[in-house]
Amino acid sequence: MTLSKGDIVKLIDVDQAKVVLSDWLNSREAAPGDIAEVEEISMGEAGCIARLLCESHAGSLEWRASYFEAGLTYEVLRSYPNDVPS
Repeated sequence: MTLSKGDIVKLIDVDQAKVVLSDWLNSREAAPGDIAEVEEISMGEAGCIARLLCESHAGSLEWRASYFEAGLTYEVLRSYPNDVPS
């Protein structure tokens, strides 16, 4: 399954070697069981890159990082067919 912008996912496994970019404000690394929102998707020669955001509550950043999708095992909890609803 391919991720889409606005999807809410539960991480099952995270390969930290597949991190493309990590936000310097992160208080920790992504971990199994985290719930994250897909902020952005980009395609490159090396594959799909997903920028994920995890907040314990609105405005409280736990982590934000971009991963090669191939380095993530996840369950989509909620998906939006076109874009994030306003």
